[in-house]
Amino acid sequence: MDLGKLFKTYLPLALLFLGIGMELVFQTKWINKFGVYTSPVLWMAGGLLTCFAAYYMVAFKKSPVPVSLDHYKRYNNGLLVFSVTLFGSLVIAMMLADVFTNFPVDPKSSDIIPSLEAYVRRLLNGDKVYAPIEFPGWSVNPTYFPLLWFPYTFSELLHIDYRWTAYLVFIIAIWLYNLKLVRHDIPYAEATFKALLPFLFLLAYVHYVEKVFGHAVELLPIGFYLILTLTIFNRSRLLIIVGIVLCLLSRYAFTFWLPVYLIVIWVEWGFKDVFKISLGVLAGVLLIYVFPFLLKDPTIFTKGLEYYGKTAEGQWQTQFWQAEGEKPFHLKQGLSYAIYFYDYVDGEVFDRLAVNRKVHILACGITAFLIGLFYFLYRKKGLNPTIYLIISLKLYLIIFYGFFYVPFSYLYMLPFFLTIPIIYQIPMIRKLE
Repeated sequence: MDLGKLFKTYLPLALLFLGIGMELVFQTKWINKFGVYTSPVLWMAGGLLTCFAAYYMVAFKKSPVPVSLDHYKRYNNGLLVFSVTLFGSLVIAMMLADVFTNFPVDPKSSDIIPSLEAYVRRLLNGDKVYAPIEFPGWSVNPTYFPLLWFPYTFSELLHIDYRWTAYLVFIIAIWLYNLKLVRHDIPYAEATFKALLPFLFLLAYVHYVEKVFGHAVELLPIGFYLILTLTIFNRSRLLIIVGIVLCLLSRYAFTFWLPVYLIVIWVEWGFKDVFKISLGVLAGVLLIYVFPFLLKDPTIFTKGLEYYGKTAEGQWQTQFWQAEGEKPFHLKQGLSYAIYFYDYVDGEVFDRLAVNRKVHILACGITAFLIGLFYFLYRKKGLNPTIYLIISLKLYLIIFYGFFYVPFSYLYMLPFFLTIPIIYQIPMIRKLE
């Protein structure tokens, strides 16, 4: 056995799983374990290590995972993957049912789901959707874009918990990914492992931080982003448009990354294709948001931004249920560098928040610029644009949330679960190089 080849072949894979493990454990079991200053560094280091290890292994591979042409192999893969996915879906559903019971919807605990209910019920009743939502003792000014709340009409019409709709969207995305997995020419053990992995990730969150499922519905935008990664450079321009619009009108954190994606499409396919895709995205925004809502009240967007700014300011204050003088709750969860700005930047709290905001925008802009620059430097050297964009999306979101100034813990699930499309691009059981 050639130990040198063994080391060269499997060291990047070991580093990949080290990065994944670090990112997961510092959001779940060891969240804030090493303090408010060190924990964000370790969390980000894990995410970046995942991206760089994946880049090293497959970014320059035309087809890193071969496609099987053997119908018998596909049939066995399909049976195996279907069984694992169904099993995982049902087990997690049973666990989530207990979580939902333990965390009844109550605006005093979290106003996320009650706000979504208000959006949906107003729409179904023909009332103005984007009007202030009144709760006992406070009001919420609607800020969510339509695709972050409209899917819950499904739950409202069927009279089921809204959190099931979020899980359903996530599961649909996983099933779509596993349909692709069926065609991969990989060992059965690897197919089983990959099909099971998303549910193992969910299991860790349910076990250690179940409140992210009890109070929030982040699985819906995660499902949308997984669909986006499935549609990157899809042969159907319509599916590309759908993938972009789903994210743009829900959790639009990818805003700085999106122009890079469109520029890459322009370079790879030409101006005609990127123009059609851009027009399609614009049409989606007009039809889903502008015409039905924004034109009726052009102030809803600016009011939403103003309210979001006030929300940020509120989260930079010691909460009423905390001890006097304690650091703001969400800033001390060990996930964001916001705590550095709170503790080490001079000035009043609002001045420190303003600095954090500027640095956040600057970090996102620089990251997007470097992603685009790297593409242009290496595109003629065999860089796979699809895989590169998937990896770069995760990397960009790690930077986005690493410097985010309103670091609710449930938001950090999004960059982590973008590990799934990366892993599916990487052969686990590899021949010695």
